[in-house]
Amino acid sequence: MSSSHEFSVNGWNTFDVRSLAAAVHFPSGVEIKIGLMSNTREIRYREFRWPELARLGPHMPDCSYAAVTLQTPECRLAVEFASEGDTLAVRATPTRNSGMLRPFAEVFMYSGFDGEVTPGPYALVSTQNGEFSICSPGGGPAEQLSFPGAATFVAGIGKNLLIWASRQSGTVSSDEVEQFIDRKKAEAEVWEKHYDKPELQAAYEGMWRSVIWNTIYAPSLGRPVTVVSRDWCVDGNYGDFVLFEWDTFFSALQASTGSRELAYNNVRAVLSGITERGFVPSIYCGLGKSRDRSMLPVGSMIVYKLYQKYQDKDFLAEVFPALLGWHNWWMTARDGNGDGLLEWGSDNFPSPHPQWQAYTLQAARYESGLDNSPMYDDVEFDLEKCTMRLADVGLNSAYAMDAWALAHMAVELEDYETAEKLRKEHNQIKQKVNELLWSEEDGIYLNRRWNGEFYKRLAPTLFYPLIGRIAEPDRAKRMVRDHLLSEEEFWGEHVTPSIARNDPAFADQEYWRGRIWGPMNWLVYEGLKAYNFDLVAREMGEKCLKTFLAEWLEESHVHENYNGATGEGDDARYSEPVYFWGGLLALIGLLELGD
Repeated sequence: MSSSHEFSVNGWNTFDVRSLAAAVHFPSGVEIKIGLMSNTREIRYREFRWPELARLGPHMPDCSYAAVTLQTPECRLAVEFASEGDTLAVRATPTRNSGMLRPFAEVFMYSGFDGEVTPGPYALVSTQNGEFSICSPGGGPAEQLSFPGAATFVAGIGKNLLIWASRQSGTVSSDEVEQFIDRKKAEAEVWEKHYDKPELQAAYEGMWRSVIWNTIYAPSLGRPVTVVSRDWCVDGNYGDFVLFEWDTFFSALQASTGSRELAYNNVRAVLSGITERGFVPSIYCGLGKSRDRSMLPVGSMIVYKLYQKYQDKDFLAEVFPALLGWHNWWMTARDGNGDGLLEWGSDNFPSPHPQWQAYTLQAARYESGLDNSPMYDDVEFDLEKCTMRLADVGLNSAYAMDAWALAHMAVELEDYETAEKLRKEHNQIKQKVNELLWSEEDGIYLNRRWNGEFYKRLAPTLFYPLIGRIAEPDRAKRMVRDHLLSEEEFWGEHVTPSIARNDPAFADQEYWRGRIWGPMNWLVYEGLKAYNFDLVAREMGEKCLKTFLAEWLEESHVHENYNGATGEGDDARYSEPVYFWGGLLALIGLLELGD
């Protein structure tokens, strides 16, 4: 991949959260948005969101080329953007058009930016960052058609729409625009090509495109960022952006397969929401942040992986203090009974949103990230300590993983005193988990109530002692052999369900009750690799790849979660169709099979 195509906020990109068929120029704020109107010039579609998605096409980090195919009841529309510096070309082509809809382009200023748009033979846009000349080669002039402060170009009946935007005035032919787009398309095909095997190449495309197409510009954040879903930033429930802690760190990991700068930007974005008490909030969005709770601490692990890939000590030094402060917060806030083990919790802080719970068992469940997991169905919440009355294997293992990764980072930064302190913390939590959370009778680590009783429902979080480097080798072998590879529990055609297959809740197949999730699979996979279960990891990669490709190839969907029995993604109401971390299933497959 060429560095010339690195992600940047300067230039054109698909940053408008309101439509998949729009390009915005920064820092000027000029926007060009594609829609559809009838032959009588009645506007039918001004914005396109996930419901109209037919196929996500290639998308270069710098938007030198991006393509998406959209579907309405009357029309199928292929939209392409090609850019170089401040110049943009757009091609909108109706490929099925029973209603004879005509593509049109609106030229206006993006929210929060000042400028003046003047229609005419071409649209002249004057901004604080200079002027743009925008025309439709082979088409008609720009009209004052849609709304005040905008200029509109309309394609001829039965024809495609071409747009050319540049700081240079003057004419350009249709052929020149088409050739420019075709050249950028060819470059994108070369850039995106990573694998010779078709199934692996398809998996990479799905994973990368689900990340970059969910990258938007948030005015209140003042930066572009990969949000959990474009649609969530439109209806006002979250404001103009929404980040969840572990979701966003995983978006950075996935973004690193195509862009270092986007990976870094996502890490910086989520860390910019850190609270006054030093923890990364569960929710950080345009309406505020959750000051009562955090989420599974995966950030240090992912930042360390970015460092291993890029060897960038400046970035490591930049983010290390925030990650260390977050790590230190856990033991001060989430050891409710003082036994040296952590519990999920929620503090008595007001919520910035009336629908967001705080200081309840459900809020503590939200901190786990497993909103409705059967693992916490009959667990008590201690109002005095603000935690569940349950030591959690997954949380304590992630804390151990956090200490391990931070210790390695401290060594790279030559902070040997901090590294030694973190190694001691890792050993302490390792000892506690092995002493108090291992069930010899069951051959697996189990969550434990404060009264000493093991909580025997099984979920993939019970394998997280592998990522924490906690389990002794004989215990690790027993867990994998007797539980992970058991088809009555977690193995099978599709892996790994969020609750054991023989648990009554598995039949629910609703959200964390039996469905398959990319982040859970990733953490289990990383644990297998840490303990050199290479054959199991490879088989897991094959299974994850199969599940991912079925929906991607058929529907162009990268689902939030998948059916634990059938692998379907479209069968549940709470499974977003383009949610990037479903691409973690693809990434597991690529790492194992991409040799």
